[in-house]
Amino acid sequence: MGRHDPCRIRRGDRLTKPSLWSVSGQLRLLVVAMLCIVPVVAGSALLTVRSNSRDTARTSLAFSPAIDTTASIRQRMTDANAAWSRTTQTGVDEGAALRASMSEVERLVSLQQQVLRRDVLTRKERATYADLTSRQETAARAWFSWVAERRSQDGLSPAAVLAGADGRMAEFRSVSDELESELVAGRMAARARIAGAFDRLLSMMAALTLLSVVGAYLMWRSIDGSLSAPVARLRQVVARQRGGDNLALADASGGAAEIRALADDFNELTKTNRALVEEQAQVLLMHQLALEVADMVRSVDDIEEALRLVCARLGTGMHADRVLLYTLGDGQEAVEQRVQWHRDDLPPLPPLPPSLMTMVPEVNRELRRDASVFVIRDLLDSTVVRDERAQAFHRATGARSMVMVPVGVGERGLGVLALMTVDIYRRWRRYEIQAAQQCAGYLAQAIAQLRLNEMQGEQMRRLTELDRQKTDFMATVSHELRTPLTSISGYLELLEDGDYGDLSGVQQSALRVIGRNATRLRGLIEDLLVLNKIEASGLESDPEDVLVSEIVRGVSEMLEPVAAAGGVRLVVEQVDPCLQVHVDRIQLERALINLGSNAVKFTPTGGVATISTRREGDSVEIAVADTGIGIPEKDQAKLFDRFFRASNANAQAIPGTGLGLAIVRAIVEGHGGELGFESTEGVGTTMTICLPLVLSAAPRRSRPGNASRATTV
Repeated sequence: MGRHDPCRIRRGDRLTKPSLWSVSGQLRLLVVAMLCIVPVVAGSALLTVRSNSRDTARTSLAFSPAIDTTASIRQRMTDANAAWSRTTQTGVDEGAALRASMSEVERLVSLQQQVLRRDVLTRKERATYADLTSRQETAARAWFSWVAERRSQDGLSPAAVLAGADGRMAEFRSVSDELESELVAGRMAARARIAGAFDRLLSMMAALTLLSVVGAYLMWRSIDGSLSAPVARLRQVVARQRGGDNLALADASGGAAEIRALADDFNELTKTNRALVEEQAQVLLMHQLALEVADMVRSVDDIEEALRLVCARLGTGMHADRVLLYTLGDGQEAVEQRVQWHRDDLPPLPPLPPSLMTMVPEVNRELRRDASVFVIRDLLDSTVVRDERAQAFHRATGARSMVMVPVGVGERGLGVLALMTVDIYRRWRRYEIQAAQQCAGYLAQAIAQLRLNEMQGEQMRRLTELDRQKTDFMATVSHELRTPLTSISGYLELLEDGDYGDLSGVQQSALRVIGRNATRLRGLIEDLLVLNKIEASGLESDPEDVLVSEIVRGVSEMLEPVAAAGGVRLVVEQVDPCLQVHVDRIQLERALINLGSNAVKFTPTGGVATISTRREGDSVEIAVADTGIGIPEKDQAKLFDRFFRASNANAQAIPGTGLGLAIVRAIVEGHGGELGFESTEGVGTTMTICLPLVLSAAPRRSRPGNASRATTV
């Protein structure tokens, strides 16, 4: 991928190896002084010390670690053999445990071989132990190879499988026992030599006492050279890193064993920290990529353009060779659209074969059901070759590695997003997969929103067209009904006037019924025409400053005959002569007449209908109240809907069209006012019109004798 390896350190970045001359020089001076002062005693002591040191080193640095490692290897092999026995007998797959055991055995064998190659052993011993460890490694590999072959093949009985494994395990144990015997014998011989040398050293204590002061001094110098100086150099490296040199490493080749181990740990920590910093930088880049995709899809109104932009941004941002996006239709059973992006030097891909195209919805459902993604590092790997679906995709696209992510919102699958490399296999990082999932989520939301917008736009277009057709139909029907209704009314008037001869009482009664229904139909047509005109072109009015008292007086004069005919007492309370509104007189009168007619119509004989006015701040409220049947609470929410009539009005067969209140509200709101009501079933209803006042210094004068009186009919 051409990505920088944080663990790769250039030669120039490593600290220069410190010189060991001072320490070795001091040791040589110590040897020369000892040979000069006490040639015999010092020589004997030196030989004894060297022998003991060599045997001690052989025991602690070679024999004991090798014996412990050999025991660990044997224990690992025993555990692996037990796991294989359980697999053979019970059928439980212990493949993970076997692979872990094999890795651990390889590590331990490598460690054992490193220990037995140390210089503390003689060349002959190293050769002997190298041969034995090689045989031991060969026997272990033979056992694991045999088990691996048996796991992938069938045909042998469990007894034969166990016998074969036990035979190879016996070979391994034989070699391991031989190696351990050699190691134990070597350690025992070394310990024996050490014990004998201890007796000889007791006899030399007197001579060595004299040299203890000199030895102590030399030891201090040795410690200073093997501990103090390396620690100081390590502190220099720490200071360099604090200064910003994150690649500076400590020298792990000089100083005491503890210092070298500390330097190794420090170097590993440095490499790990550098890798973590670079990984965090990559995570941040992936997060920024996801945010860019989110902003991108929100700013695009076209689905195809959004898909194309997302594919291109993902391809460049995640260093992919190809990006494929398949979107599903509303049925989620077929591919609706395919969008692809590829490197400039790659040709576009042809459509997938039908067999693979039908798998896209299936893959989407599978991934969404398991809340997972398909991540394949190498489509040519032996473990992947057996997957027919993966190989079919490889043949169709030429992909070498890929990540496949589902696209969906909630429980609705919308498609599948695939990122691929072509030339080389690739290890897809966890943060890259998460970024792809986030982008798929943003893309799913965008697809769903854009599709919803398209559906809403289409529905709005259809509703608009339907409303226009309805309006045209209502206008046409209303206009066409007026002509025959005019003829009916004219001939009805001629009949009632006797122009066609005298009529009997029954005939006159029938004509009155026809007249009432003709009048009712004329009112319905007029209401329909008014509503249609308001909806088509808005409320067309010719406003002027009008005294409220004049409006109320005119309405009451028109309602008095109707109220008298129904046996309802009409009460008009006193009106402030200064109240003035800027309205279309005819339209406001129509609204009040509709409210007054309803009050009289829905009030039983003997009831009361009241018209009152009052000032509320800069507004005037005109209320029309009655003591009629009221409006049921369940019907009040739909009171101003066209053609809606309260249930109790229908039950009592009270005539009406259900258009009056809709017209009243349109007129009131068209004048900047508000229409409210209060009603209790069986008690009565109060309808209130609230209009802004005209605040003038000189109110218009009304006709005398009418504005301030209270009228009762």
